Amino acid sequence: AAITKKRGLQAYDPKLHLAGIPLGQRQLTPYILGGTDIVCDGDDLHYVNNAAMQQEWDDIRRTCVVGLDLAHGTLEKRLGKEVTPETINYYLEVLNHAMPGAAIVQEHMVETHPAMVDDCYVKVFTGDDSLKDELDPQFVIDIDEMFTSQHAAQIKASIGKSSWQAVHIPTVVSRTADGGQTSRWMAMQVGMSFISAYHMCAGEAAVADLAFTAKHAGLVGMSEMLPARRARGPNEPGGLSFGHMADIIQTSRKFRDDPCKVALETCAAASMLYDQIWLGGYMSGGVGFTMYATAAYTNNVVDDDLYASVEYAWDKYNAGVGKTVAPSIDVIKDIGTWGTIYGLELYENCPTALEDHFGGSQRATVVAVSSGAAASIATGNSNAGLSAWYLSMYLHKEA
Repeated sequence: AAITKKRGLQAYDPKLHLAGIPLGQRQLTPYILGGTDIVCDGDDLHYVNNAAMQQEWDDIRRTCVVGLDLAHGTLEKRLGKEVTPETINYYLEVLNHAMPGAAIVQEHMVETHPAMVDDCYVKVFTGDDSLKDELDPQFVIDIDEMFTSQHAAQIKASIGKSSWQAVHIPTVVSRTADGGQTSRWMAMQVGMSFISAYHMCAGEAAVADLAFTAKHAGLVGMSEMLPARRARGPNEPGGLSFGHMADIIQTSRKFRDDPCKVALETCAAASMLYDQIWLGGYMSGGVGFTMYATAAYTNNVVDDDLYASVEYAWDKYNAGVGKTVAPSIDVIKDIGTWGTIYGLELYENCPTALEDHFGGSQRATVVAVSSGAAASIATGNSNAGLSAWYLSMYLHKEA
């Protein structure tokens, strides 16, 4: 009523059923967030009402990774500049000044208000321990500290001696513009910071090489552009690969001995982003696909199915963390079938679960994701999990 009075225009009325027809169950049972003791109302899980959901997507959209080696090669070979840990430290100091939207090199330029851009930062990571030790710790993502020793060794072996910048532009920028702005904003500030830190002439030809490196050659975006019919810029949700999403979710960094938890946390974050913000936004809008996605991360239904299916697979095939069974048609059929039957029987034995997951697509996805994830965890093979997912759908149809 207060909002209506302020607007001078009738709007949302939670007690109103247009045409006098009371449709649907207005009072929803509260939800438990999977893997936690948090109880919330269904309305709390609409992304418009949920700041955590918005921040998840903000943090992905505003992020890109940019290589340093190509730029350093340009500075050394084309301009004869010396690149040392000291010059890199100075460059990072300049860059963390410039990236939030502060002026560097140029004169008579406006700047952003620091309070509006205080979530912006750039850090570097490398597999070269000798270089890492020479860099200012405030600008370094220390792989050895952030990951277990085994995990860190794998990452450092993949990176090798190369160096990379993890860039997070201000949230307000990508919200006001779009994900395509992320790399442009980054590249402009990176270019100006190189000019300043290495005392370059802003108009010389090598600047074009630095710009190309930042915008294209050395850039790793979070997502790719889609075909025109669904196109937004890069770093928008439709083009975010499942593999990138699995890496973005940090659970595997801390819970190496609980692959089920890793899968569940990834499933929760991905279902929110893909089903609520992306598909729900385009295909439904309004109340959206909230009730479809919540089935994947509330009330511990997927959790129960997945842990039971993985326990079955590990017991039968003498597998476990770090010990997988070779994927085969028989193994996939066995794990996928057992997980599907277990999930469907859970719905039969627990009518409230059936009421909670009131749509057939919800139930099919819940059963399939737990069966598929169990097959992937047991075999260490993502394609095996995908096959178990499809098998589950067929079995559900025949059940």
